[in-house]
Amino acid sequence: MLRQWRWERLRGRVKPAGEASARPGNQAVAGAALYRAGLNAQDEDRAAQGLRQLLAGAEQAIAPSGVTREGSTPRQAQLARLFAECWLTARRAGRPEQWRLAAVARSVLGALDALTLAGGLPEIGEAPDDAGPRPPFDHLDESDRRAVEELRRQARLYDLESLRPDGWLRLDSGAWSGLWHCPPTGWPEFGGLTHHDLGAAELHWNGLPLFVDPGTPPPAQAALRPLYRSAIAHGGLTLDGKDPYPENRPDYSDAFRRAVAGPPPELRTRFDGVTLSMDGFGRFGGHRQIERHWRFDGVGLRIEDSILGTGRPLIERRLITPWTVSREDSAIVLTEGEHRLRLSGDAPVTLHPAKLWTERGEERPLTMILFATSANLPWSGALTLQPVSP
Repeated sequence: MLRQWRWERLRGRVKPAGEASARPGNQAVAGAALYRAGLNAQDEDRAAQGLRQLLAGAEQAIAPSGVTREGSTPRQAQLARLFAECWLTARRAGRPEQWRLAAVARSVLGALDALTLAGGLPEIGEAPDDAGPRPPFDHLDESDRRAVEELRRQARLYDLESLRPDGWLRLDSGAWSGLWHCPPTGWPEFGGLTHHDLGAAELHWNGLPLFVDPGTPPPAQAALRPLYRSAIAHGGLTLDGKDPYPENRPDYSDAFRRAVAGPPPELRTRFDGVTLSMDGFGRFGGHRQIERHWRFDGVGLRIEDSILGTGRPLIERRLITPWTVSREDSAIVLTEGEHRLRLSGDAPVTLHPAKLWTERGEERPLTMILFATSANLPWSGALTLQPVSP
């Protein structure tokens, strides 16, 4: 693989290495503060400089669908608040740029609402340390809240398929509301806020968060962040405990990434659910293509997995839940109030305590349900979830 990298360098197909640029979302945050400070001080030069920085950050940080390029729902909420506040400030001052800011705010708000499931906004990806209040508009006065709500009404994203090329998929089916994150290349965005959560899904059942992302430890617990960034902290599938794709670098070309980890993953909706195909584990030898299929049948769920290739890896499938988890006979029962769901699988299962870290740094108890087995490839298996009859 080192020879391949050198060959790419000689052919000029790997971008030159250099200092990592600042996160584009951070550029927008700094520009917003400068812009509003300039307006408050009636300093046109400072306001103009801040506006340029704010809009340049938006161009880099926000994808065509309005979703952040950094793979983080907390960042999405932060940018929505940021641009809504700047628009409100410009609107109150009668500034000509209010229309441009309104257009950006409308795009980001529409994507934020599309990422928000029936039980609330998932905590997917790393949270910026300066993310701000949540929910993002509770601090506004009544007049500003009404203005933002009208902008959100205009911003509603009717074509959820537009999110998929930018790395997100939202699906509502029967009792289920789900959100999947899939970086367009499979590799986490370099310098972004992306976690190795490819193959995991945030799933809400009848408006209740059921299978969740564990979020990000606060700055005081920064030593835990590498663990929470890794795939083993998320509700996906791993082979031998490895992340689905390697860490990214700005000097990797698309050709090099493809040589290392195969073609980009494919995440698609189907008539009965969602499918994901990915080849990233092939970098460890053999053609280890994985396909996951989430099948929804109204109130039930079946997660089917197939792995092509050779060898005998440790196959681990994880589900992370805030519900109470207990063992009953050969199955796992998940309980929340009057709701009971029975989970069964095809491998030995163990239960592990975990934590959800909210954007405010609050800890909430979770349980990681781990199905683990070593098996010869090719292999296939399934997990099934159904309501328990009263």
